[in-house]
Amino acid sequence: MQTNVPVLVVGAGPAGLVTAIGLARHGVRSLVIERHPSTSIFPRATGVSVRSMEIFRSWGIDDAVRRGGWRVIPRQATVRRLDDRHPTEAPLGFPDESASLAVSPTTAAVCPQDHLEPVLVDLYRSLGGEIRFSTELVAFDEGPDGIAATLRDRVDGGTSVVRSSWLVGADGHRSAVRAALGIPMVGPDDLGRFMSVLFRADLSDVLGDSTYGLYVIEGEGPPTVLVPSGADDRFVLGMPLPPGMDDADVTAAFPMERCVALVRAATGRPDLAIAVLATSSFAFSAQVAARMRDGRAFLVGDAAHRMTPRGGRGMNTAIADGFDLGWKLAWVERGIAGPALLDSYEAERAPIGRRNVELSMAPGGGGTEDGLAEDLGVVVDPAAPAGAAFPPDGRAGSRAPHVWLASGGQRVSTLDLFGREFVVLAAGDAATWREAASIVADRGFDLPLRVVAVGRDLGDADGTFAARYGLADGGAVLVRPDGIVAWRCPEPPADAASALASALATATGRGADEARPASSEAA
Repeated sequence: MQTNVPVLVVGAGPAGLVTAIGLARHGVRSLVIERHPSTSIFPRATGVSVRSMEIFRSWGIDDAVRRGGWRVIPRQATVRRLDDRHPTEAPLGFPDESASLAVSPTTAAVCPQDHLEPVLVDLYRSLGGEIRFSTELVAFDEGPDGIAATLRDRVDGGTSVVRSSWLVGADGHRSAVRAALGIPMVGPDDLGRFMSVLFRADLSDVLGDSTYGLYVIEGEGPPTVLVPSGADDRFVLGMPLPPGMDDADVTAAFPMERCVALVRAATGRPDLAIAVLATSSFAFSAQVAARMRDGRAFLVGDAAHRMTPRGGRGMNTAIADGFDLGWKLAWVERGIAGPALLDSYEAERAPIGRRNVELSMAPGGGGTEDGLAEDLGVVVDPAAPAGAAFPPDGRAGSRAPHVWLASGGQRVSTLDLFGREFVVLAAGDAATWREAASIVADRGFDLPLRVVAVGRDLGDADGTFAARYGLADGGAVLVRPDGIVAWRCPEPPADAASALASALATATGRGADEARPASSEAA
């Protein structure tokens, strides 16, 4: 059997599903394959950052994501036992609601991965997407016209061929796509091994009225950690392993009765009713792929960068990778952007991946106390220092600032204006920019483009738009579909049409060698 599809996505974790949803939302079909029989059956990552929730809010699934989580204090508590009512608090790298709402229309969430992934699957399928579970990639070849991939059904052993224009490797840290491309990983792959016990128990009388995002339990032995992992009373107890233990040693050293005893000792409840759901051992790693693209193949998420759990950045970095790649791949496949746009994927995402991997090696996850600067302050410009725009200030290469606007008596965020097209946000009268957009279209830029006048089309609810975006009256920014500012023109230019055409040419990879607009900023 042979299938033809524009994009083959290998892996149905958050990275692969977000990439596929982005493709679908921009009008490009994909096939997602996953070697396992379903999405994750374990909670795994639970912290969903503000930026990730902004993406999910723009897709209309933020409430569905939150339904699988629970409210926790986004800080670390160090205790001698879990019933300690006077813990020592420390940052956990996630903001509280008040800090989030000062710079965003939404907040971070605690949602286990085994709830998040089905929500993403449902959205992808509602957009016409196809997923084949229990299906693995056997091999692939790239030719001048695309990729031919051989797949195997892990249930009946049958094989099939999929021909696609592009291949996305979202298949985790043991990526078959990365291995087939011969791309090495750089960095330490074993920073210590750990044992985790996933269990279900009612700890309401142990933890009290408030639950922290993570507990460090300092008893007589090495410190252990407890991570709340869902609203259904699931928790993960983790502990360091002695050097040199292999999987067989771990299995022998941690029979079921010992796992139960460890949980009871941590809780201080010797008769606690416990259901041990799973045990596993794993190594902390801090590695990045030597490259994130090879011809028509791309790496996203853990296939491109492995980081320790410190700071909770792994899944969120994967989501941001997929969000960046999805629209760019779709626009190039549809012919409304030039091939050079795809070069920007690695140029923009690789430095962020490297930075997040490095931060994950620091005690506590590194970075700022609430993680907002690393999450929302990124500037996707290799020449700019990481986190150089927090709070976001409208400069080119940064995530567009959140400002509340008024539309028909309702409040809308500036972030609600982005997603499907390029948007020119103008301060005040936008007549010049509307005329420029019309001229640009006549010049052959047949792409989704909208002009919005803040102060005319939409009310400036708080009177802060121009200041937040660094614009004088008549100035404008050009914002990409992913909410990144592609170009800022602080004041009205002498030739708005030429300036806008040049900015669009650069931003869509259709004229990277063209001169940048005068008296403006571009990324």
